[in-house]
Amino acid sequence: MSDAPTVSKEALVAELEQTREDFHQLLSSLTPEDMKQKSANPAWTVGQLMYHLAWGIGYAPPGIRRMQKEKDFNFPRPLLNLMNPWMTRWGAWRTRPEDLARKYDKSHEETLAVLSEVGDDEWGKSARVIGELETMEQACRMPITHFREHQADILKGLGRL
Repeated sequence: MSDAPTVSKEALVAELEQTREDFHQLLSSLTPEDMKQKSANPAWTVGQLMYHLAWGIGYAPPGIRRMQKEKDFNFPRPLLNLMNPWMTRWGAWRTRPEDLARKYDKSHEETLAVLSEVGDDEWGKSARVIGELETMEQACRMPITHFREHQADILKGLGRL
């Protein structure tokens, strides 16, 4: 009997697809004025958070691959916390909604491709990611949890939540 968690890859793919649809629905609902509004996250505007989400999903494929090797990712959290807001503000500065949509979709497809390679025997794998133990399932679900977290920040900032 295996101690590995039972994960339905099909259900995970369906959640990732729904998250992609939700990202596009949110993006298409935003006006240029909305993109300039403060979000509920004090570090970013709505547009900056949308940029953060579109680029953030790109970290899923290498994260899943690292998890397959059970290789830790020990980037110093204080440095990450310092760099992340500034890189996001800089990157979002002249990015258009269609650029965000393309970037998200490209990274989404890459995530699905890497997820398809995860073997049934790999769901029990884990590694330390920025000082915290993370499981294979958490690495695969990162685009979902990350979007849900910041979707709430965006909607709250716009008074829609």
